[in-house]
Amino acid sequence: NNSLRFKPFLLPVYGTTVMNYAKIVNNVIEQYRSSPVDMLDIKGGDSEFIYLNNLKSSYVRTIADIDRFLTGDRNQKNILELGSFLGAVSISLKKLGFNMFATDIPEFHQSECLRALYDKHDIPFAGLNLRSAKLPYESNSMDAVVMCEVLEHLNFNPLPVMMEINRVLKNDGVLYVGMPNQASLGNRLLLLFGRSIHNSISEFFSQLDRNNNMIVGLHWREYTISETVEMLESMGFSIIEKYFFQPEYPCHAKKIFIKTLRKIAFAFPSFRSFHVVVGRKSLMPKHNFWLTEANS
Repeated sequence: NNSLRFKPFLLPVYGTTVMNYAKIVNNVIEQYRSSPVDMLDIKGGDSEFIYLNNLKSSYVRTIADIDRFLTGDRNQKNILELGSFLGAVSISLKKLGFNMFATDIPEFHQSECLRALYDKHDIPFAGLNLRSAKLPYESNSMDAVVMCEVLEHLNFNPLPVMMEINRVLKNDGVLYVGMPNQASLGNRLLLLFGRSIHNSISEFFSQLDRNNNMIVGLHWREYTISETVEMLESMGFSIIEKYFFQPEYPCHAKKIFIKTLRKIAFAFPSFRSFHVVVGRKSLMPKHNFWLTEANS
């Protein structure tokens, strides 16, 4: 029942302790209120905090799912987060006891405040561009790779990245992918009225503006859930779970009519704004990719 994804982040039970994932994530995010990162040094700490709060339910979903899929001693499990950004997911999983590794683009890695944040939580943090770099980790070294709100930002062919993820995962390792659903109700309505589902042209200018925190803010290619499944299966992963997800957004009482409409619409899973696909490494693909400046 996909609707259960809205609520049950109080499980599993360890002994007599109920793990409250929402509390863990909330405590992590609250740290950014008193200690902003402002990683591009443009006085963007407030907007970073707002961004993290808007994605809070997605973060809770992610750490709850990862904890469910990775059984056994957490301190024996290595997890790599690609596109870790401000670290909310990595830090939350670290607090659960997992061994975390994180990466993001070199422009973010240059931030002393961001590197200090990862150092504070004992999370090795690497700066690399997925377009051209090999992942700096040994083959078969990770129990899980987390890639949330990343694939849609890649403005290049993602298959070599998937090949690298497969390489660093252990046999039976887990790849957890979460991203916007291209077939969401919002996108369908935009197309119905002849409007684009892509970023506006004005946001192209914002991405190139040093004073905007939009350096990787554009969605170059969103995917349907069937496309995500096809990509993972073609790159050596067997699908162990897939579902649609709708974040919980604040809704005031005076907007009860809108809230009711949303509940009715999102009763249809494929109308929801996000989807999650979880794959388990089943084989190492043998593709011989020809990479050039034009196709990658």
